[in-house]
Amino acid sequence: MKEIIIKGGTLINGTGSPPTKQDIKIKNHMIVEVGEFRAGRDADIIDATGLTVMPGLIEGHNHPLGEREFSDSGFKKYYDNMVNSPALALLKGVQVIQGLLTRGITTVRIPHPTIANAPELRGEWLVALRKAVERRYFPAPRVVAGGCVLPTGGHLNSMGPPFTLKPGWWGADGPWEVRKQARECLQHEVDFIKLIGPGHKRFKPGSGPEHTCMTREEIAAAVEEAHWKGVPVAAHAKNGPGLKFAVEEGVDSIEHGTHLIEQPELIDHMVEHDQFLVPTLGMFFYEPRVDAYDEAEPGTRDEFEARRPGLVKNFKACLKAGVKIAAGTDNTYWDAPGVAWELHTYVKHGGMKPMDAIISATKTNAENCALPDVGTLEKGKKADLILVDGDPLKDISVLQDRANIRTVMKDGLLMVEDGRISW
Repeated sequence: MKEIIIKGGTLINGTGSPPTKQDIKIKNHMIVEVGEFRAGRDADIIDATGLTVMPGLIEGHNHPLGEREFSDSGFKKYYDNMVNSPALALLKGVQVIQGLLTRGITTVRIPHPTIANAPELRGEWLVALRKAVERRYFPAPRVVAGGCVLPTGGHLNSMGPPFTLKPGWWGADGPWEVRKQARECLQHEVDFIKLIGPGHKRFKPGSGPEHTCMTREEIAAAVEEAHWKGVPVAAHAKNGPGLKFAVEEGVDSIEHGTHLIEQPELIDHMVEHDQFLVPTLGMFFYEPRVDAYDEAEPGTRDEFEARRPGLVKNFKACLKAGVKIAAGTDNTYWDAPGVAWELHTYVKHGGMKPMDAIISATKTNAENCALPDVGTLEKGKKADLILVDGDPLKDISVLQDRANIRTVMKDGLLMVEDGRISW
């Protein structure tokens, strides 16, 4: 392959060091040099003058196979996918992640497909999606595929009518059933396991903590099985005993964690044990989404607005303590700012510095995804990068406008030029 030189841009390398005027040399998909050097005679030059060069963004929590059209047709498609043809959901996911690519996202971590059924929750559909991207069947972000462990009546297990659940995936109860579910996920070669049971929507109307659907022993069994095989574990947990069990039994990341501040000893534990928090904060402040929720379920806006101060207080407490924040949106669609909005929320409402917000969606997310060769622009890393029209350190919101994402490169291959997929 020819050398590629990214020349003349302002480099934000993702490590937290100040921006510099350095060029990047790429060969065989990898960054081979950063600094000042002479280009080879046959090198392809990409002129980044006036642009910001930074690592490709990593979406740390996305459900691209789900349906969230708040209309009768949207819900009909969701249940049609669940009952009749999950292949439709997989194909829909291809469209979504390609859209994410045009927003500068070069890696997407998918905890589960939001189709409450086997085989999807075991991870095999997401692993197939990952392999299709790896084989370059189509241009898309790198996929980090999750598989689910969930108890009877757990979060996704109770989303649809019981009759829609195919035999073999009705839920796991007790440590040995949990171990079997974990082993099935691992057999499909998932990149991580997500525990659904530590937190679940309330079974009764009204406010209050989530119900816990997994015991400490069940959580510990899943963590042990995954860690034996070097696979990280995430837990959907917001508050209550489930959050406590998940943190203390050694999950690698807490998804949401919206009420950690109510158990401050857990925040200290997460810092001490290098556990990640994926706060999915932006969704509570993204007005078009709040409007859609409120239209589908009147009163949602009032609920979201009432929750915002507590969510911000929780985020700031975790940030101040030094918890590793990994940016993720909990979105199922791409035609919205997504990760860029999440970072904007961290800065505007959470008090995070723009550089730290960028790191949460690059270096820290790469660590949470167990991807040591992406996330920063350094020699020896894969060439995942974006060219941005504007300075996100001065105004993080420039990342929200897809028109500002001028070029997207993944694995040293040009994927997006001037907003259009070009490969």
